[in-house]
Amino acid sequence: MIRNIVITTTAMLVVVAGSAFAQDAKPSVMSHDMAGKENCLMCHSGAMEGMPAQPADHEGRAVETCVLCHAADAEMQTAEAGAIPHDLAGKDNCSMCHSGAMEGMPAAPASHEGRAADTCAMCHKPAG
Repeated sequence: MIRNIVITTTAMLVVVAGSAFAQDAKPSVMSHDMAGKENCLMCHSGAMEGMPAQPADHEGRAVETCVLCHAADAEMQTAEAGAIPHDLAGKDNCSMCHSGAMEGMPAAPASHEGRAADTCAMCHKPAG
C-alpha cells in the first residue's frame, strides 16, 4: 500500500512538473540512473502500472533523445538557453538559417547536432 502511495505521488509530481515545463520551466530530471535502462519506453510507454507515461507531445521522439532533457547533466538542465532575437512568424524551420551555410547567421552549436529543427523552441524562446 505504501509503495502504491509513493508511486502515485511520484506520478502526480511528474504531471505537475510537466505542466510547469509547458510554462517555460525546465523538464523533470530522471530519478534513476540509466545503467541497463537505456530504452525509456520499456517503462514509460503507459503499459507499466505506476510509471508515468511519455507525454503526448513527446510522441514520435526517438528514445535516445530523452537524456537530452531529462538527464541531470543534460545541457537543458545545466545551462540557460539563449533568447531568439526575432519573431518566429514564418521562421519555424530554424535550420534554414542556422545551419552554418548562411553568412552572418550563427550556426547551431555542435552540442545540438542531431536535434530536429522543431525542437529549438523547447529551450529557446523569443526575446521580449
